Amino acid sequence: MNQLRRCGSVGDMNSPREQRCNVCQLRRVYNTAVVWCSECEEALCSECKQYHSLMKMSRSHKTVYISDYQRLSPSVLAIKNRCDDHEEKFEYFCDRHGKPCCIICIKDRHKECRDLKQISDLIKDSKSSNECTTIERGLKNVLQTIDRVRKDRTENILTLDDQATRYQNELREMKRAINDHLDRMESQFLDEMASKQREMKSRIQRVIDDIDDRREKVQKKIRNINAMKRYASDLQNFLGIRGMEFDVKNEQEYLKALKENGSLDSLDMFVHFHSFSALEAIKNNVTVLGRITTKTTRCTLKVTPQNSNLDRFKSISWWDLNDN
Repeated sequence: MNQLRRCGSVGDMNSPREQRCNVCQLRRVYNTAVVWCSECEEALCSECKQYHSLMKMSRSHKTVYISDYQRLSPSVLAIKNRCDDHEEKFEYFCDRHGKPCCIICIKDRHKECRDLKQISDLIKDSKSSNECTTIERGLKNVLQTIDRVRKDRTENILTLDDQATRYQNELREMKRAINDHLDRMESQFLDEMASKQREMKSRIQRVIDDIDDRREKVQKKIRNINAMKRYASDLQNFLGIRGMEFDVKNEQEYLKALKENGSLDSLDMFVHFHSFSALEAIKNNVTVLGRITTKTTRCTLKVTPQNSNLDRFKSISWWDLNDN
């Protein structure tokens, strides 16, 4: 059995070389595998696949093409049907500890657990379950919120550009009456305004860069869910979905934190010019053209979706399903 488990290692699925048939390898024959059986946790060549589909003990097993199975994320590929400690098949799921367990595990470590449930009941229709739908919907909601946040931050940059352009035009109107001395202060003023503008745009751009990175990660998790629904076994899908439940909450908390820490606050720029009547005496009395101030307006975007059902999920601390 240990030899079979080693040949059927999920780690082999990530190898850049051609995947070999695990059954044939036991006979020192190296045929190319074409399908993967998640129940047996083995890669099979076309010949072994035929025997596999005819044998009584395996004829009901579902197989997927190797190329399709390899599309699953490494964390999903790492999910096994059997206990690493006892080499027994997982039969129950312990809600208290958030992990699957075999018959021996129950005797050794779960004697006091009263919330054990049969895995066969839990994984039934798991790909169309409320949990799967809720996780996928939560990730899509996060992605939509990220898109709204990015649009808002981009519009803020355009607003700053418009404000800068407007003040530059006001400055040019004043220049018509001031000549050489006003030109010198104009240069000083524009440098200061450009510095403020760059500083604020840089702050906004850092937020945009960060949410772009988050957006890519959320899209990847959505692709992982789609792949699991199509190619993963029911157990892998069930545990994979359970492992992603807090990903959605983390992304929602991230968006909420952006708002709370002021990263989504609108940055505006204002210029307070001296009275136009006073500009007539600018050569003798005025040495500073104007005062540039900035204003931060609290973000009004809603970054936390309503009626989130994720709070009722329990943590699965033993399984790390984050694929960065």
